[in-house]
Amino acid sequence: MTPVAGHPLPLPALILPKGSEALLVLLKRIYRIFFPRRRQEKEPRQDSPSQKAAYPYALATFLFLGFQGILATAGSLHLVFPDLPAPLTFASGRAMHLNLSIFWPLLGAMGGAYYFLVEATGRELYSIRLAGWGFWYLVGTGLAILGFLAFGKTDGREYLEAPFFLKIALLNGLLAFAFNLLATAIKNRVLVQPEVVVILSGALLSPLLYLPTIFFVGHPTVDDVFRFLVVHLWEEGSLELIATTIGAALLAALKVAGRQKVKRLLLWEAGLVLTSGFIATGHHYYWIGTPDFWKLIGGVASGLQVVPIVILALTAWQGMANRPRNFTPNLALYFFYASVFWNVVGAGLLGFLLAIPPFNRYAHGTYFTSAHAHMALFGFFGFLVLASSYYILTRRRELSPTHSKRIKLSLVLLNTGLALMAACLVIAGFLQTYLWRGLGMDFTQVHLLLTPYLLLRAGGGAIFAAGGFLLAWEMVSLILKPWLALLQPAGEP
Repeated sequence: MTPVAGHPLPLPALILPKGSEALLVLLKRIYRIFFPRRRQEKEPRQDSPSQKAAYPYALATFLFLGFQGILATAGSLHLVFPDLPAPLTFASGRAMHLNLSIFWPLLGAMGGAYYFLVEATGRELYSIRLAGWGFWYLVGTGLAILGFLAFGKTDGREYLEAPFFLKIALLNGLLAFAFNLLATAIKNRVLVQPEVVVILSGALLSPLLYLPTIFFVGHPTVDDVFRFLVVHLWEEGSLELIATTIGAALLAALKVAGRQKVKRLLLWEAGLVLTSGFIATGHHYYWIGTPDFWKLIGGVASGLQVVPIVILALTAWQGMANRPRNFTPNLALYFFYASVFWNVVGAGLLGFLLAIPPFNRYAHGTYFTSAHAHMALFGFFGFLVLASSYYILTRRRELSPTHSKRIKLSLVLLNTGLALMAACLVIAGFLQTYLWRGLGMDFTQVHLLLTPYLLLRAGGGAIFAAGGFLLAWEMVSLILKPWLALLQPAGEP
């Protein structure tokens, strides 16, 4: 519309063009927030400051693994020979072992989340200082919890035992971690990248799903309902989302799978974890006083939990089959393949068997459950965070042939020890189920009959502990080597 002499344009005609232009600018800005331009940059020669913030998390993962192996082996010997002199009671040692089995994979997952979030987005963390202080805060909290447990301050809630104020402290550490990741995504406008969506989902769910453990509930059934929300969902919900992202990013970083394929895999894995994992909590509710419909829900959903495991295994297998002949794998890849194997065997096959209600009726609470826990928890989460932690600490370092041999030896010891432990626990679980639950024999008599298998289990634990100690020693030596070289007098080789 053009103005006529003596007749100015109406107000809407003046506002609309400018308003439309402003609206387009606003929409463009919103679009760039969710779909920012990717920077085409060559791989840097050094990790960024934000990625270096993940180093302490990765190193602590190996240190706590080495300590846990020694502690668990001592506990398994105490179970067979209860009169052996020991500085800790069996209950205290067991509580420390169970808490450690969650704590160091949690640290490794946090370090991997920080590292691969920066890797995927090409942006720095919102607060590198918060990541650094958060590490020392969590380590201090974890050590304080272990100290209280060592002095017998247990409350009988497996995996969750800690004084109230230390549970609050751990919750604050999880909140700080989630805040740092969320603020990073918002600041750098990467909220809708698949890797960011999944890793943020896990980080934000982590403090939320830890909340039920803060308080006791008087009714035992209700308390168990909330307790298993933490035991199952905190691990197989929030932590598995983070671990899945780390595993997918590791496959891409090691050039086993393309980034686009990894992104599709990640979305499928995350969707299946959320749908099946949350509902599959029902297999913990079979015998605690809840309605019978949980048997159907828990059994069916637990079957669906096998699907993401199979998808991950197939992706890893395809990566192995399609790699070129001259491909030299990073040793982190061996940790990853071990994770996939134990995930299929422990979490998939044995986990599905234990979730079948008629079988679970007799087998739950026996050594079958212990075998499943060792293979699924360490086999999947343990080896996966070890893979990412090893990659983080060695990616920019020159590795000697001696180092590679020692790492491979530690892998052999870890897997051999875990296999021996798992086999002995499965046999002991079968005999325990048949003799105690089936024939009704006295529990103590059955326990005495299981002594040979439990002793072999302790032997497997000793092999495992040797592998864990060797791995921790080698990684600490690798990190300290440049510092030790500075202390050598001039002229010495």
